[in-house]
Amino acid sequence: MEQAIVTVQNLAGLAQSAQAGLPLGKDALLFGEDGTVRLNRDRSPSRHHFCLDGLLFHVSITPQDESTLFQIWAEVGFLPYTIEAPEKRAKLQSILRATASLRTARFIVDEQQKVLVLSQQDVPGHVSLTDLMYETVQFIQEARPYLRIFGSYL
Repeated sequence: MEQAIVTVQNLAGLAQSAQAGLPLGKDALLFGEDGTVRLNRDRSPSRHHFCLDGLLFHVSITPQDESTLFQIWAEVGFLPYTIEAPEKRAKLQSILRATASLRTARFIVDEQQKVLVLSQQDVPGHVSLTDLMYETVQFIQEARPYLRIFGSYL
């Protein structure tokens, strides 16, 4: 009888955690040998991938104490060197300057002249599947028009 009370209390605590949104990821729930279920507070980041318009997007969800770090990025392509295609490089650089005012998506060029698109958001609480889709769609809606323009030059 005493074990049944402990199990009910354990499940009540788990239900309260679930109302705030269960954390996504491997080993989010731990199952004890005695049948108890509890949240794993020491979780590793959850990694996901998807393809859209020929680009491979990477998504990372890192649970923190009171929030979740949501990161998404993709490699767009390489800027041509000025000697190879000066007109194309100038047009791509003007497109990059036009992306400076975007709120969610950031386009950057690394030291190897690789163009990357990325976003990093600190989402309050634990990310639910709805939150994951919302953040992803918001990023894609903002970045996709520019990605299509880039695609015609790269």
